Amino acid sequence: MDSEVSTRPDLSNLEVPIDSWTSPFWEAAAAHRLVLPRCGDCQRFRWPPGPFCAHCCSQRVEWLPAGTGRVYSYTILRKSRATGASDSSRLVVPALIEFPEAGGLRLLAAIVDTPLSSIRIGVLVEPDWSQAVNATVPVFKVR
Repeated sequence: MDSEVSTRPDLSNLEVPIDSWTSPFWEAAAAHRLVLPRCGDCQRFRWPPGPFCAHCCSQRVEWLPAGTGRVYSYTILRKSRATGASDSSRLVVPALIEFPEAGGLRLLAAIVDTPLSSIRIGVLVEPDWSQAVNATVPVFKVR
């Protein structure tokens, strides 16, 4: 497992649904910035972005830097490649990334280009970016 490295999921055919409530997130991601929505009234971070805060029903929202992310949970998926591929499998590592500075909000994202031996609960991660059809999608690497 020491020489095994997590790979990037293929997002080349993924079309991300974007609406007026999520567009600030995707606009920031296009500039390689990770921002998260916080209620403008009760100050609680919320995910997913939507028209109302689940705690106070306010529609006021502000977008703030996510802060430092850490792995909350993860799994390792081995995906076989077609016969004749250069290596027999790809290792995709979906993870819940927690942001303590954002009230513990968690995003589901892939951990990429990282030795499996470096991935563990609580390890710090930094955002990286993968391109989908219509959006830049955050993925993460272990620091």
